[in-house]
Amino acid sequence: MRTLVVYESMFGNTAAVAAAMARALTPTGAVRLELADARPDVGDAELVIVGSPTHGFALPSRLSRRAARAQGADASAASRAGIREWLAELAAVRADSAPFAATFDVRQAPGTAGAPSHRVRRRLDGLGFRTIGEPASFRVGPTAGPLRDGELDRAAAWAAALLGLAR
Repeated sequence: MRTLVVYESMFGNTAAVAAAMARALTPTGAVRLELADARPDVGDAELVIVGSPTHGFALPSRLSRRAARAQGADASAASRAGIREWLAELAAVRADSAPFAATFDVRQAPGTAGAPSHRVRRRLDGLGFRTIGEPASFRVGPTAGPLRDGELDRAAAWAAALLGLAR
């Protein structure tokens, strides 16, 4: 199954989660694309996994990216468009060829209140994607990282389980 993992990352945590997913899905033809390299379409992907960091219980914005840069985030990532903008440009998909989609976020807080992955899922639903699985949240420590122990293994397992749902 051709899989596209699209993500935005400021401190490297979302990138690490996306990489773990792509490694777990490599035999199926997974491609991992940071948003800087992704056009606002999904090509011939049959499964699209979209990941975002959490900024103030929401998707990153231009303002929150600037604040992240002031906290030591990757300056180039902080200055470009992200998931929010990519979704705004993403076109609706045809019902007869709609890919499956799933969403994840990386966050400090437990629970799902304000989880960006739920917002991204609703947007993908509205564009005609066939969303599967529950949105996943992967946890970082009390600051912007690092990822908590076991989160990369959990990300790989979650992505592998999505294949079962999509088949």
